[in-house]
Amino acid sequence: MIFFVILIFYYRYNPEGSAWFPKCWFHASTGWECPACGVQRALHALLHGDVRAAIGYNAFLLLAIPYLLLLLYTTASRSDTSARLRRYVQHRYTVRIYLVLIVVWWIVRNWLQ
Repeated sequence: MIFFVILIFYYRYNPEGSAWFPKCWFHASTGWECPACGVQRALHALLHGDVRAAIGYNAFLLLAIPYLLLLLYTTASRSDTSARLRRYVQHRYTVRIYLVLIVVWWIVRNWLQ
């Protein structure tokens, strides 16, 4: 339920033009972008169907959303399907690969600027 409330909130309000959305403390203190910089704006753009803008804000989000949804499903559900998926989605190697991808994304996005 709270997940849908958050989605409605991000659909209705644009984080780019609002002063009350949280700002990235890492970017503010270093000038570099963290792996999550732009996620709020990208989510808003995706909810409005603007995939191109979402990629511009944070391209990694398009890879992260399916994994995070699977992670949420396999954690919350107790079905046989989720149990079978859980072995892969929450496997230690899958989690490590995902974390490595986050670090690589962090380095690449700051290197390309």
